[in-house]
Amino acid sequence: MAAEAAHGAAAHGGEQAAGAFPPFDVSLFPHQLIWFAIAFLTLYYLMSRVALPRVAEVVDTRAKTVQGDLDTAAATSAAAETAKADAERATAQARAGARKIVDDMRAEMAAALAGDRAKADEALAVQAAAAEKRIQDQRTQALSGVGAIADDLARDIVAKLGGSKA
Repeated sequence: MAAEAAHGAAAHGGEQAAGAFPPFDVSLFPHQLIWFAIAFLTLYYLMSRVALPRVAEVVDTRAKTVQGDLDTAAATSAAAETAKADAERATAQARAGARKIVDDMRAEMAAALAGDRAKADEALAVQAAAAEKRIQDQRTQALSGVGAIADDLARDIVAKLGGSKA
C-alpha cells in the first residue's frame, strides 16, 4: 500500500505529497492569477455588455413609467380641481337663481295677499256699513215706538196710582 501511495503521489506531480492546500500553494499563484484575470474580465464583459444595460433599461423604463404616472396624476388632480370649482360655481348660481325665484314668489304672493286683503277689507267695510245701517234703522224704529210705549206706560201707572182713567 505504501507503494501505491507513493505511486499516486508521483503520478500527480507530488503536489499533494507536500501537504499544502492548492489555493494556498505559492507555486500555483501565477496560474491562479491568470485564471482569476480571465474570469474577472469575462464577468466584467458580460456584466457591462449584457446584464447592466438590461438593468439600466429596466430602471429607465420604470422611471419613465413612474414619471408618466405622476404627470397623469397631476393632470387628473388639476382637472378634478377645475371640475370642483365649476361645480361649486354652478351650485352657487343655482342657489342664487333659486333664492331669486323664492323672493319673486314671495313678492308675488305678498302682492296677491295684499290685493285679496284689500278686497276682503272692502267687502267687510260694505257689510259693516250695511249692518250699521240696519242697526240704525232698527234703533230708529225702536225709539219711535218708545215714546208711544212710554205714554201708555205712564198712563197705566197714573191710572193705577190715581185710580182714574184718562
